Amino acid sequence: MRINCRVIAIMLFVFLGRAYADAPLPFQQEYEPPNGKGRVVVVVSGQTGPGNYAYVAKDFAEQGYYAVLVDGNDFWVQIGGSEARLKGVITRAQQSPHALPGKVAVVGFSRGGASTLTYATRMPELVSAVVVYYPATQHIWNTDNFVSEIKVPTLMFAGVRDNYHNCCRIETARKLADAAKKREGKVMLEVFEYPNAEHGFIIKSSKAWSPTDTADAFRRTLSHLRQYSGE
Repeated sequence: MRINCRVIAIMLFVFLGRAYADAPLPFQQEYEPPNGKGRVVVVVSGQTGPGNYAYVAKDFAEQGYYAVLVDGNDFWVQIGGSEARLKGVITRAQQSPHALPGKVAVVGFSRGGASTLTYATRMPELVSAVVVYYPATQHIWNTDNFVSEIKVPTLMFAGVRDNYHNCCRIETARKLADAAKKREGKVMLEVFEYPNAEHGFIIKSSKAWSPTDTADAFRRTLSHLRQYSGE
């Protein structure tokens, strides 16, 4: 009997996707706003884990948001069930006593930015705004088709000097920006470039850390969230 390797691969992917989707939701770290309640911001870390992004979630909380920090490795686009798990994290956050009613914002970085850009942008019923910092984009083959699926206002920060494993190249970011500009109607993706920034430019423990670019990106992030969250 001949074995169809492609069929087996598809069946295995579906099986693993269901297994991941049915698994318990990933661990989250909560950051409460000063007054106890706020609009939800889900922060999805990069590959190095939540530790490097804890201060970002804390900064959101200090701005009045209820921030939930999760590990981006749990939502990698090459793992089955990632979209379902991200949706589960969002709905769990919405049910918190610290959450104000309404849609959430999702902010992702690097590997977590890949899943945020791929999945959160396609959840207009749950997500009001998306921001991604130096997201991994090597999985995006057709930028026109990819951008056509974006249904949530999205802001993307890209470092021109980012050459980390060729995962987040400025060339792809520019192709995505061009594809967004070509579409009719409202532009759903805006790409902002930092000429001197490298990968991980907001990680304080990284050699690439740029305080100036970090502060500017956070200011733009807050403006984007406030514009689309109805505040």
